[in-house]
Amino acid sequence: MKKILAKIGYLLKKLFIKVKDFIKSLNLRLSDLFALLGLIPFAFFLGFGQEFMQELNPSKVGFPLWAIIVCFVAMIGCWGFYLYLELHNKKDKVQYYVGFALLFVCLLNIIVILFQPKSVYENVIIRDGAPEDIGKITQMVMQISDMHKLMFIGEIIGTCLCIYIGIFVFPKRFKSLGFLKYLGYALFIFLFILIIYGYIADFDNYIAFIKHVLNIEKTEDIYLKTVTSFIIHRNAYGMMMMVGIIFTCINHSLEHKWWYYLLAGFFYVNMIFSLCKGGLIISLLTFLVYVIYRLVVTFKENKKRNLTIIVLGGGLILLVIGLAGLSIITKGKVLGFVYNAYESLFRGGESYKYRLYIWDNTYQLLRNGWWLIGRGFGTMNLMLERMNIASHNEYVFPTHSAYLGLLAEGGILYLLAYIVLLGYVSYCAYKCFKKNPGLTLTMCLGIISFVLYSFIETIHYFVYIFIFPLMVLYQTSCKQEEVKEVE
Repeated sequence: MKKILAKIGYLLKKLFIKVKDFIKSLNLRLSDLFALLGLIPFAFFLGFGQEFMQELNPSKVGFPLWAIIVCFVAMIGCWGFYLYLELHNKKDKVQYYVGFALLFVCLLNIIVILFQPKSVYENVIIRDGAPEDIGKITQMVMQISDMHKLMFIGEIIGTCLCIYIGIFVFPKRFKSLGFLKYLGYALFIFLFILIIYGYIADFDNYIAFIKHVLNIEKTEDIYLKTVTSFIIHRNAYGMMMMVGIIFTCINHSLEHKWWYYLLAGFFYVNMIFSLCKGGLIISLLTFLVYVIYRLVVTFKENKKRNLTIIVLGGGLILLVIGLAGLSIITKGKVLGFVYNAYESLFRGGESYKYRLYIWDNTYQLLRNGWWLIGRGFGTMNLMLERMNIASHNEYVFPTHSAYLGLLAEGGILYLLAYIVLLGYVSYCAYKCFKKNPGLTLTMCLGIISFVLYSFIETIHYFVYIFIFPLMVLYQTSCKQEEVKEVE
């Protein structure tokens, strides 16, 4: 026991020294403190916004108005002062042009939100319920309170500030690739806290989930037994695990430590309990692509090891696919727990069916909205949720497609802006590839993962669809001597 405690103490001491050296290497200034402080009220705003989006009556959310106003003022104050200290003496035409474009988009969206009527009447097609009612059209009223509008305005301002800081300020302030490595460390610590809290808070859900999959005790709705930890929605929990898996690849490309693969597997196992289907499929493919890339680039140095991994890994994958296919074809007569897991994850195709319903409802709202400028940040999803409930007779979170969400809430202007950003990031990645192919490929895998995931799932508040593009932009600003790849 003493040896174990001594080992833990040694590891903690080593971690503390690394963090201390990293903080010292950053040469933090007063402005950096304000940048970090600004993230705290912004995080509260994201949490408030998701709560308000899911609750028709703001009084039931439990957050007082004064707390929301304090968060908004603190966010604007911290980031405003940060930008003033960092930029007021610097002149960059591109920076000003992009800043003006973001300001225009932000103000336009605020105007749209403010002019959105409090009560919106929409025709809804009944999808589920009594057979005689299916296919009928009913009219319902969807309400947007002043509190909702206030929250959505605060979030669009915060998001635009995040994008601006991520593109122009952060990359010029921190120029070491070590920043990405320690960013990964910070994320891993957060994910461990998230997971451990989930083990405690959602313990009964873990047990019920395992019993359901092993066919010991069936749960009426397995989705009610998924894990969320202290994050509001199960898919958000799954996306956090997905980000963690991609960061294990990023950190591995910087340090080449074998235990990052084990860490990726740990995050993947925990993602299973969220039933985040798109995340499970896409993150697995992303991880396999990275592993194959590493096997190829290190083949000359480690022929025997890599051949062994390829043969054993390929054989294991084929075996798993074969057994899973046999279980599905026989509908559980062979390896029944595998078929139960398949049914739990995919519900016999119901997830795809529900998405078609949701996308049709989204189109109905889009058709009655403003294609050019959208319905306003947050407002469309709020209305769509009520429409989905009326249509399906159950809770279905909107819009299950980030691109439809961008188009519906920000119009064609927002969607084009995001496509332009992806195009610019692709150009930056092309320039970085010769200097550091491994790290560039890994970050691009992160971008591709969330680009694909965004087709079938809602990415709330645009946070996830911007994180890896901004990291590629950060990489382009790193010191030349620090971007040489060491295989």
